[in-house]
Amino acid sequence: MRKKEKQVYIVPGRECGECTACCINFTIDSPELVKLPNIACENLLECGGCSIYDNRPDVCNKWFCAWRNLQELDNSWRPDKNGIILEFSEENFPGVFAGRIGFKFTVIDKEKPFRNRKFINFVEKQLKNNVPCILSYGNKPSELPAVAFLNFALHHAVASGNKNAIKKELLKVMDACEKQPIEKLAIVNGKIVEVS
Repeated sequence: MRKKEKQVYIVPGRECGECTACCINFTIDSPELVKLPNIACENLLECGGCSIYDNRPDVCNKWFCAWRNLQELDNSWRPDKNGIILEFSEENFPGVFAGRIGFKFTVIDKEKPFRNRKFINFVEKQLKNNVPCILSYGNKPSELPAVAFLNFALHHAVASGNKNAIKKELLKVMDACEKQPIEKLAIVNGKIVEVS
């Protein structure tokens, strides 16, 4: 008996358009495609779009950012506009958050998310509801971004209900990510490896 494919809901009419964030920012290490972080995929066309779109590997074909899945996120949440790739995450969350589905915020532009309150409001809502959330930040070519667990880092700011305090703590998290030791990656024999 064949395993049933998991159905993914896509908001009707919501297309990637000019956004190519996932084709640039993510690390991909699969049998079909190997790509370093913060470097454009070899299949990304100069004008945008994928040169192998009709035959793209499953790792690309079956992945969607949360903006494509969640009706509540308006068009300002498209990653290239908002400066964040929001995705569902099943990370190895700590303690009481273990085994739960949460969100991962991959920051691709440090300034854009703070131009309106939607990002802060969304983060605050998730953390108040004990949804596990992580932030990934670091956009240097071939360097693995640092990751921070927001539920702990923003606990006091969210409890205070002060939006400015939440913004301040989010910026502190990004600054801390920038100071993390750098993990430089390279492709060796078709595999991604850490290099010193």
